[in-house]
Parts: sequence; C-alpha cells; structure tokens
Amino acid sequence: MGSANTTIRTARRQDKALRRRFTAFARRASLACLAMGLAWLSAWGLLPDALPDAGPFDGRLVVAALLLVPATVLLGWWLRRQADGLVRSHERALAGARRIERDREFRELMDLLPDGVMLVAAGRVRHANAACAAAFGHDGAMAGVEVGTLIAADDAGAFGDWLDDPQRTPDAPSPCMVRRDGTRFRASLTASRTRYDDTDCILVAVRDLSEVERMRDELAAGNAELRALAARIFTVQEDERRAISRELHDDIGQSVTAMKLAAGSALAEADALRRRDDLEDIAMLADATIERLRDISVLLRPPQLDALGLEAALRWHAGRLLRNSAVRAEVEIAELASRPDREVEQACFRIAQEALTNIVRHARASRVALRLYADTDADMLCLQVSDDGVGFPDGTPKGLGLVIMRERAQGVGGRLEAASSPARGTRIEARLPYAAQAAR
Repeated sequence: MGSANTTIRTARRQDKALRRRFTAFARRASLACLAMGLAWLSAWGLLPDALPDAGPFDGRLVVAALLLVPATVLLGWWLRRQADGLVRSHERALAGARRIERDREFRELMDLLPDGVMLVAAGRVRHANAACAAAFGHDGAMAGVEVGTLIAADDAGAFGDWLDDPQRTPDAPSPCMVRRDGTRFRASLTASRTRYDDTDCILVAVRDLSEVERMRDELAAGNAELRALAARIFTVQEDERRAISRELHDDIGQSVTAMKLAAGSALAEADALRRRDDLEDIAMLADATIERLRDISVLLRPPQLDALGLEAALRWHAGRLLRNSAVRAEVEIAELASRPDREVEQACFRIAQEALTNIVRHARASRVALRLYADTDADMLCLQVSDDGVGFPDGTPKGLGLVIMRERAQGVGGRLEAASSPARGTRIEARLPYAAQAAR
C-alpha cells in the first residue's frame, strides 16, 4: 500500500504540473500575439513616408508585411513545439493514470483471492494480499520484507533457483515456509511474471498445506485404526466362537452325555427306586444345562435390554460385573422420558459394557461411576463412565477398546469423548441421539 500511495501522489503532482504548463502556454501565446501586434505597429510607424506606393497599397504596409512573415513563421513553429510538448506530457499523464488504475484493480483482485499472493521484485515483497500476510503472521502490509526471511534455510537454494525463472522449472517446489514468529509450515507455490508499478515482478501464489497435511495424517491414522479395528473384530469374533464352542463342548456336551447315560441306566433299571433316582439326576442335569444355556444367551445379548429397556440392562450388568470385585460402584441412572431406538440402546449398552470391562481389567480403580441421563435441550442421550484409577501413562486415551466405543457411537450418529490423566483416572462420555442416524 505504501508504494501505491506514492504512485498516486506522483500522479497528482504530474497532473498539477501539467495544468500549470497549460496555463503558462496560454499566457505565453497571448503575450506573443501582443508582441507581434506591437512590433507591427512600431514597424509601421518607423518606416519612412517616402516609400513608393505599391499599387493601391501604401509602400510601408507592404514592407511591414514582408518583415512580419518570418516572425510569424518563427512564432508558429515555437507555438507548435510548445503544443507538441504539452500533448506528450498529457499522454504520459494519461498513461500514468491508466497504470495507476490498472495497479489498483490488480491489488483489489489480489485481495479477493482466498490464497496468499505476493509480488516479488529484487528479492523483496512489493505487495501482498491480506491472506498472504495472515499466512506469514504479519498484522499489516508485507511491503519491503525480504523473501529470504520467508523460506527455511534448507529450502532457500531450490526456492531461489525456481524464483529466478519459474517458467523454466514447471515443477514448483513445496518448501518449508517460516512465519514471523518462527513457526514453519509446508506450502504449495505457483509463480508467473508480470509488471507492477512499471517494474518487472514475479507473482507468487502461496497455499498453506498445514490443514491438508493435518487431514492427511488424520486420514492415515483413521485408516490404521480401521485396519486395527477390523483385525480386532475378527479376533473377538473368533474368541467368542471359541469360547461358545468350548462351553458347549465342555459343559453342555458333558451334561447332555450324562443325561443320556442316566436315561439309558433308567431304562435298564428294574428297581423302581433306583429308576426314580436316575430320573431325578436327569432332571437336575437338565436344570443345570438350561441355566448354563441361559448364561451363554445373556452374554450374547442381555434379555433385559429387549424386555425392560436400557436402564434395567445397565443396572443389571453393572451389578453382575462388579459384585465380586473390589471396585465400589456408583450407579446413577435417570428414568428416560422415551425409549431410544433399538440400535441406540444396543450401542449405549455395549459402550458401557466395554468401559466397565476395561476398568475392571486395567484401571486398578477403587471407585467407578456410571451415569445415564437425557439432555432434553439437545434431545440427546448421555452416558458417562469414570473411575479413579491409574489412567493412561501419557494422559492420552487410546487403544482398540476406545476405537470400538467411538465407532459404536458414530455408527448411530453420536460422538464419544475421552479424557485421562495419570493417577487421576479416566472419564468417558458418549452423546447419542434418541433416533439412530447415519454415521458421520
């Protein structure tokens, strides 16, 4: 902006000077005509009366006219040169005004661009738009800033070679740029030659890649979590199948085998009392088998979740999981005004189940708090699980268990947040909509 103001002041001075020259030219032309008239009258008065007559005219008139011809030609030539000079000055002033207007429009166009744009000449910034100044941490204009101070030392050489002739090197570098406070960021650059303020400049467009790199890193981390989650789900499925198979084979299978043997013995028994004992053993084994099958079914999906709802299922699971543990449970479950969708209930229950299981296994906590309530203002279901255990070593909650819980929350359109600090425990909060929504 400083260069633009200087150019505008120069144009104004040129305009004033041109006006003064036009005024002086008019004054000189008027004086020249007056001088010619006086000279003609003087010549007329000084010529002798004895000059012969030239036809119908006096001889003095003819001589005076002949004397004024070269003076008139000389005056016309001088006036023509003065007029040509004024025209050239006017054309230069018009060209300067057009250039100033063009530069002003160019600056306005630069300021409208969302990416950072700067004009570079002789190794310094001539002009930069607001986006460029903000990207480099400058509060105001960047005019006069050395370009070398905007580039990291490791990339200065390649950047300088590219800036000398950007058309010769089509592949623009992605150097590490330096902000005013010393922080660095990776940028994508494009450049082209142009003229600004009658000076050859390089127009450099700077696009901050910090957000792009952050999104790329988050995407890579998300893909890694998804791969780990897929592997974890496969492992959990295999473990559950193996456990169910073992329970069916070792417990249910043995009970059924024992019932079969007892039934065969009862059929072959002639004594009625002994046959009755065998039948009682069969009934006892059947009751135990039914109880064991019920336990396996509860582990797969609690019947309370379907029959009595989320509140009863959470109370039952917390009591069942923590009753033989040294962890003191503080369960605070509010009565919900309406029942959430089945998918939301299942997601909420599985999140609480995973959180409580992790606390029992890893937290080494003496107290756990489970809270369920409805946020009526946001129409959301809120689940909070906290403990006073050891927390995560670096204070950052992570692990496949947390990934699984977050995926369950996002699967119904909710979100999950976790906070932890060493020796102060972990707090997990899930906010889920009452009606299941598409994953976000």
